[in-house]
Amino acid sequence: MTSARILVVEDDLNTRTKLAYVLQQAGYLVTQAPDGETALEILQTESFTVVLTDIVMGEVDGVAVLHAARSRPSRPQVILLTGQGSLETCMAAVHEGASEYLLKPCPTEQLVTCVERAVERHETERKIREATTTLLTTLTPPDRRDPSISMDFSSLAPPPQHPPAPSPPPDRILHVGDLCIGNSRRQVTFRGRRVSVTPVEYALLYYLARHAGRVCRYSDIVRHTHNLDTSDADAQMLLGQHIRNLRKKLDPVCIETVRGTGYLLVPAITFPEPGM
Repeated sequence: MTSARILVVEDDLNTRTKLAYVLQQAGYLVTQAPDGETALEILQTESFTVVLTDIVMGEVDGVAVLHAARSRPSRPQVILLTGQGSLETCMAAVHEGASEYLLKPCPTEQLVTCVERAVERHETERKIREATTTLLTTLTPPDRRDPSISMDFSSLAPPPQHPPAPSPPPDRILHVGDLCIGNSRRQVTFRGRRVSVTPVEYALLYYLARHAGRVCRYSDIVRHTHNLDTSDADAQMLLGQHIRNLRKKLDPVCIETVRGTGYLLVPAITFPEPGM
């Protein structure tokens, strides 16, 4: 029986349970996460060989899980799950560092074969890390070795080229009606109260604020928030839950949907009570 550990991230309970069962029957040690937020928490404390994640979820989507997983010292392989409608998005995410993508519903044999390939790639990467560490140790004279420097291969790997939620320029603070967006997601206020937003929500809100009063295409927004080139249909699916979250946290009328095109941030102004 293999000791490979698999993290399954899927917000649909029925699908997640089936995936976990198939992989357990194949001999893998499986941990389940019902959403992206839970997956990020698990990745902070546990190591995995492969992360199998749905791409379209709630506040934290599969692309964010992908970046978080590949930034861990163990660098697990990541397989993205997608419905037929988001194939283009998943293919683009493969270029971001995912091992492969699978279309749902996925046949059992195909799932197991895909995971087997990912496990093999993870083992190859592990051997390369160990060989690199040994080589560096051998080539560095004992009197010049710095014990404070980690020889872990992940420290030699370049950081992800496309972070999922870029920050604004340090000197750019945006004011749109009652909305104020500072230099970090901890500096978002609406009608005088602080609003807690996720990194993706912050990048999305900042992009809309920069183009306040104008319609922003779905694909243009995703290019900024996720650094992916997608169709408008795929982009709309990726953004849908984030938009719903922002409407709850701000005001439903602040963000308008222009059907088939994109989103529009409407400057929201608080008017004084009559007689004040």
